[in-house]
Amino acid sequence: MITVLGATGNVGAQVVRELTAAGTEVRAVARRPAAAAPGVQPWAGDLGDTAFLRRALDGARAAFVLLPFDVTAAGHAAHQARLGGSVVAALRDAAVPRVVALSSLGAEVPGGPDLARTGYLGSLHEQEQRLATLDAHVTRLRPGLFLESFLWSADAMRAHGVHADSIDPDVALPMVATRDVGRAAAAALLDPDAPAVVEVQGAADRTVPDVVAALGPALGVPDPAYVRVPDDEMEQLLRGAGLPADGARLHVAMNRAFNAGRIRAHGPRGSADGVLTVEEWAAGVAA
Repeated sequence: MITVLGATGNVGAQVVRELTAAGTEVRAVARRPAAAAPGVQPWAGDLGDTAFLRRALDGARAAFVLLPFDVTAAGHAAHQARLGGSVVAALRDAAVPRVVALSSLGAEVPGGPDLARTGYLGSLHEQEQRLATLDAHVTRLRPGLFLESFLWSADAMRAHGVHADSIDPDVALPMVATRDVGRAAAAALLDPDAPAVVEVQGAADRTVPDVVAALGPALGVPDPAYVRVPDDEMEQLLRGAGLPADGARLHVAMNRAFNAGRIRAHGPRGSADGVLTVEEWAAGVAA
């Protein structure tokens, strides 16, 4: 049996599908789990509840773990540290021998004071350090930028034909669909020899304008534009959209790290067979 945290999220749900298709029994943990399905045991609970997590992990031969990402929550760093500590404590108490942890490219870089060097990704660096204290075979799954992260601006693109952010338009980044991240996670869980780090880079490095051009028609916007907003203005825009001050600051800091090349892949891309391109992903959004 394998325990999957975040089992109803974009990545976790794909992990559950892949594992059950391979004939593996899954304990699916989420705040609001999906209905029971063949081979799936739904477990409802909070990742901050270490005792609950300990029960959810009891007897598991492996676990897929993550840190839920809520950009609207204030006190992001402290919130992530609390959840991350709870997950690692439960893994240790349950003596889970095999762990695949969702992280990110850039998580190998220390976030620095107030996570100023890599923004949101600094919390994932700290979580990787906690996971390293476990007596377990841990694989850190480091995907590129999720293509689904562009959907937060779907309403603005429909209303104004514009996607605004603070990533430089000529910066090509590893970008990947969450479907392919989930597939990579499941493959690592089923591979007893999976390495300590697995990068999930997507089909090719792409720029933000590339993604906007592909996504626009899928949203009914035939000629979308990308506007590179100055960092200070971007923070104000995000705060106006409802993000707390620290969340807006961390988002812009992460983008600054993208622009500076601090967040990048380190290994070969590997085979792109079956991996969604930006255009294929956008077509799926349209469907």
